[in-house]
Amino acid sequence: MFEWLKTFIVVYETRNFSEAAKRLFMSQPTVSLQIQKLENFLGVKLFERSGKQMIIATKESDFLYPKVLNVIDDLTDSFIQVSNKDNFKMDCVIACSNTTAIYLVPEIMPKLIETFPLVNFSIQMMNSKEVIEAIQNNYAQIGFLERTMEAKNIKRTKIYEDELVFAGSPSAKFWILREKDSGIRFINEMFLHEEGLDPLIMHVNNNELLLELLKKKVGKAIISKLMVSDDIEWQEMENETSKRDIFSIKNINNTKKEMLEIYQFITIFFEEFQEKRFK
Repeated sequence: MFEWLKTFIVVYETRNFSEAAKRLFMSQPTVSLQIQKLENFLGVKLFERSGKQMIIATKESDFLYPKVLNVIDDLTDSFIQVSNKDNFKMDCVIACSNTTAIYLVPEIMPKLIETFPLVNFSIQMMNSKEVIEAIQNNYAQIGFLERTMEAKNIKRTKIYEDELVFAGSPSAKFWILREKDSGIRFINEMFLHEEGLDPLIMHVNNNELLLELLKKKVGKAIISKLMVSDDIEWQEMENETSKRDIFSIKNINNTKKEMLEIYQFITIFFEEFQEKRFK
């Protein structure tokens, strides 16, 4: 069919079977046969023969010609696009908890973009529970979280050992807690329970607000050392709560070659990142 249509275009434009045959690098009988096949397929007459060489286009042919041109142009564009790999980039959504989104993911993104040019990366910041759900439901392909959470169909790999510190004024009345399902809230609640503390609680729903309150000495909290700045009072911790593991996660059912390579790349990158950071 495609060959018939190409032949039809040239015959329509030349109005001459011999000339059309020259342009198409085929014999004149072949040109005539292809036009005949197209006419039989459509059930209409496309050309009237006038003498041995000249032909006259019918009204059906006049109607068909611009339509076929558009089809050929569209197909040509499609062939060009399908041969260009940049038109078929794979999407990779990275779901990450607050601390990893601000302090770790930006460290790796330049290398991910450079190493995987045919992947469209996007980043979504969520709490730990939402990260797990995003990976389970295939809304996101790669996840980062700061909390050990067992979940169905999830592969978890430790990528970083985070150091936790006590931040804020020790004399502050309020203990600042993140929202439910936050990884850092879990750490703080565990500490308060183990130490038998029952302070006044102030809830916030993001790390930026928590840090601003610590700077103003409004409250205190356990936070990642990654979050510490010169204008926040802090001190080292010397108990089991002073360390936590940070993980990358993926859906075990996602076996696409590119995603497996990205996941492995992330693991290796942060192994080297941790070594450099603590040298």
